[in-house]
Amino acid sequence: MPAKLEVCVIGSGTGIPNPRRRPPALVVRVKDHLLLFDCGAGTIWSLAEVGLDYRDLDSLWFTHFHPDHTAGLVGLLFAARSPVYGREKPLLVGGAVGLNEFFNRLYGVYGSWIELKSALLTIEEIENTGASRMQLPFGMLSTLPMDHTKESLGYRLETKDGLIFAYSGDTGYCGNLVALAREADLFFCECSFPEGLETKGHLTPEWAGRVAQEADCKRLVLIHLYPLCDEIDVVAACRKQYSGQIVLAEDFMWFRL
Repeated sequence: MPAKLEVCVIGSGTGIPNPRRRPPALVVRVKDHLLLFDCGAGTIWSLAEVGLDYRDLDSLWFTHFHPDHTAGLVGLLFAARSPVYGREKPLLVGGAVGLNEFFNRLYGVYGSWIELKSALLTIEEIENTGASRMQLPFGMLSTLPMDHTKESLGYRLETKDGLIFAYSGDTGYCGNLVALAREADLFFCECSFPEGLETKGHLTPEWAGRVAQEADCKRLVLIHLYPLCDEIDVVAACRKQYSGQIVLAEDFMWFRL
């Protein structure tokens, strides 16, 4: 029986170079729909390594506009306008209010080299002062503001088959994060720094575990790992707070439900 929901970790790392971990990006496939969440540097090449094509993406959703989550956008747009290898399918790009300004600044630098025909690109700004919901052909995509930047959003996808995917993006602990992950089948949660190196707007393993425990999610997947996290037992630290299934993400890891 084919999977009803698939997620591939394109990048489990951060903006710090790490041969083990690429910058943030997740691909979600629901039936014949492909959604990309965040687009770190080199994402379209990483997609090719797992057998996916940037020309098949239906949508791209940004959690916020920091470089480690957005630097791959220019490469995607440049490839998408190629006369030989360009996209023919429309692409929806979504993110918090400010996304249009972000695009305009990119156009100011690169001009027509990243500009797609209006029929091929739609920009969707999401109000980030509260919860939002968007009906898609295969389910409901919801967002909640996260505790990182004023544009930071977490995403929750509930498919028509009743499966729930949640992605925190970058965030510190907050009630919205717990609500986002509530009873999720797959909760992809940032886990940036070891205990004792807490940084505002980010989580440690124990804090990620606390969120998962309070949310009663079914499987916690730890992502956005800085290099220091590869020097400790992240799962053991997380286990102090969360009794469910924990997976330490690796690049190109697939999850199928």
